[in-house]
Amino acid sequence: MNLISAEVGRVRGEIPVEKGHLNAIGGTHGGWLSTLVDVGGSLAIASHGFATTGVSTDLSVSFLAASGEGSSIVFDAQVLKMGRTLAYTRVDIFSNEKMIATGSHTKFVAKETAANPQ
Repeated sequence: MNLISAEVGRVRGEIPVEKGHLNAIGGTHGGWLSTLVDVGGSLAIASHGFATTGVSTDLSVSFLAASGEGSSIVFDAQVLKMGRTLAYTRVDIFSNEKMIATGSHTKFVAKETAANPQ
């Protein structure tokens, strides 16, 4: 994966589609695209300065079009809202400038307080 750009709340990256990313009929596997929503959303949260990005509470992906081996995937991940305990992200995924999937990813991000040793 190559990062194209990163700023607070937004990360863009690019990754080539390889044979291991394909489903049985030669299209980009939905599970792999879902992983990109997970990773992209987490990177966007990390751009806020978090050392860790919490745990997923919800992940949803809509598959809009197909892509195949040899194509290049570009993802655009944005933090829509950073709350006290939850972060909401959106990740759009493109192939050849055509949106092929879009997803939302919610994570529990409340920072743990250190235990007070006694």
